[in-house]
This record gives sequence, structure tokens and C-alpha cells, in this order.
Amino acid sequence: MKFSYLTYAHRIWKQLLVIGKTIEREGKKYHIIGMTSDHENNAFLYIVEPFSEPLFTEKRRNRSHRASLKMQEETDSAYLHCSCLRFGDKLFKTEGGESGSLHFSTEDYRTIELFLSMINAGWIVPDWLREIDWENLRLTTLRFRNVKRLPKYSPETPVTITHRPDPKRHITEKTVTLTVGKKRSLRFTDHSGEEVWCHINKVSLIDVWENTKKELNDLQYTKKVPEEHFQEIKKDFYQTLRQTCSKGMCYIGIEYECSKDYQLQFYTKEYLKAKPEASHGSAAFLLMRLKPDHEVGSHGLPLKGTVIDTPVSPDTVTIPAELFLYYERSPEWEEQV
Repeated sequence: MKFSYLTYAHRIWKQLLVIGKTIEREGKKYHIIGMTSDHENNAFLYIVEPFSEPLFTEKRRNRSHRASLKMQEETDSAYLHCSCLRFGDKLFKTEGGESGSLHFSTEDYRTIELFLSMINAGWIVPDWLREIDWENLRLTTLRFRNVKRLPKYSPETPVTITHRPDPKRHITEKTVTLTVGKKRSLRFTDHSGEEVWCHINKVSLIDVWENTKKELNDLQYTKKVPEEHFQEIKKDFYQTLRQTCSKGMCYIGIEYECSKDYQLQFYTKEYLKAKPEASHGSAAFLLMRLKPDHEVGSHGLPLKGTVIDTPVSPDTVTIPAELFLYYERSPEWEEQV
């Protein structure tokens, strides 16, 4: 522990609003703690949700990635992907958020300080929440920008939350051979029985180490944390990188068009046959995205990008793979709380 970390962890809020409202839905309870805002006019809403750690049994460990992906559970955060929040006639549009287990937050001074500040401001922890162990809870934080003042709130204030649920997963297991530098088209039958065309416009190899270097050198990113803490983050990223993709190896980038508004996910045959290994470092690092240079592809459809994060040699040309699954958008819905 260093005092530099405490300086980073300590937060001074411009405003703090206690809400303390419990929501009961489908046999589960959720609790809206309140909101804060900082001196850069960012606002944050905090929600405590139930959390259960997926069981990673020996039997499950011996399954292949294919089998594990098929039994993968959907994200269980009920509020992470809310698109906006309305207090009376005051509307807040979310600009992002994060959600994670409180299990390790006993050493997270930022989270503890938040809870203590809310208690000091009048938050009363409800009876049903008091004795629940933190390993069975998660904290979801929604972020809002350009908020000069937090809303006025009383228990009588009508609150409306607009949900934008996670897309639904559909397994396809469509075999496809990818060739670096070449285009190709394929078709598959979706969950409704309709034929869908996928046009692969570009297959390329991504230098993961160079990509990480560019991300870490992003000035907007480095300004958010003190230099010492940034160096710790950088060290963790490269440690994870050494364990997931050796220097000189590449990931596979795919740009494609789809005749339906689906997000496609490809995996190599080699990866699907292999068994999961123990994970190391920050899993967030692995969530790479590929953003195409153009919005529309050669077939007049929206151009999308995805990454296969299986390391391959830089001289790789042909990749046996599968269009393993696709994501279907879910409709928005409103909740009165």
C-alpha cells in the first residue's frame, strides 16, 4: 500500500443524493443507493444487485470451450445496460457503466468510502440487505455526463428506468474457412427459420502488442489516473498479455456485413476443441473490438467488426473456423420504480 493509492482512491463529490429505494422483480431484490456528481459534471447512479458466482467444478473444467460456450450463462446484471433514467420530468441518458462482485471490495477503499458517505448523508441500509454477505452482491454503477445538478428527489418522485437488455445469444456452429486478405460469403438459417447472408469483406491479422501499446498511450486514458497507478495498470496489462498472446503472435480481425441486424461471433476450430485453462490477470483486457473504417460495406449493409482472440502466427493465411453464434437485439422496455 502507498499513500499515492489513497490519494487516487479518495473521492470528493460535488453533490451527493441519497435515494434508498428497493425494487422487487421476478423474485429478486435490487436497491438503488443514490447518486453522486463530480467537479467535471459527471454523475453516477449506484445500484446493489444480487450476485452468484458460477460454479467451476472439476467436471466443468474438463469440458471443451465448445461445451462451455454452449452452457454459458447470460450476464446477470439487471441494470448495467439501462439507457436512461427519468426523475419526474428530468431525463438522464447513460454514457456507460460497470458492474462487478462486491466480494473483493473489502479492500477497495473507493467503494467503502462511497457506502460510508451515503450513510453519513442519511442512507439507511434496508433490513433485508444488512446481513447479506458481500460475496453474494454486486455493485452496478451507471455514468451520466454534463450533469450540472443532481435531480431533486423525494419518496413521492416518479422514477422511470428505460432498460436496453443484452442481446440474445443464438448458437449456429456454421463451419467457415477464413483466408487472410480475401473475401467470402456464407449463409445460415437463424432461430426463426429464415436464411441469413454474411459477407466477410476483410480478414486481417492484428498485432496485439502494438495495439495494446497504442491503447496505453492514449492521452485521454492516461489522464484519468495518477502516473504511479497508471504504471501498475500497464504492468498488469503486459503480464496478462504475456500469458494470453506471446509477443509476435496475432489475433484475427474480421469485417463483415449481415443481411439481418445480428452481431456475429467467430471462433477457430482449434479453440473450440481445446479445454479452458486457468485465467490470469485482467479479463477486461481480452475484450478487444474491431471498428471498421467505413460504416457501410460493399453490399450496402452496415459494416461491423469482430476479433477472434486466439493467438496465431503472423504468417498465417488459412484459418479453419466457425461462425459459432450470433446476438439478436432485444427491445427496450420501461420500468416504473
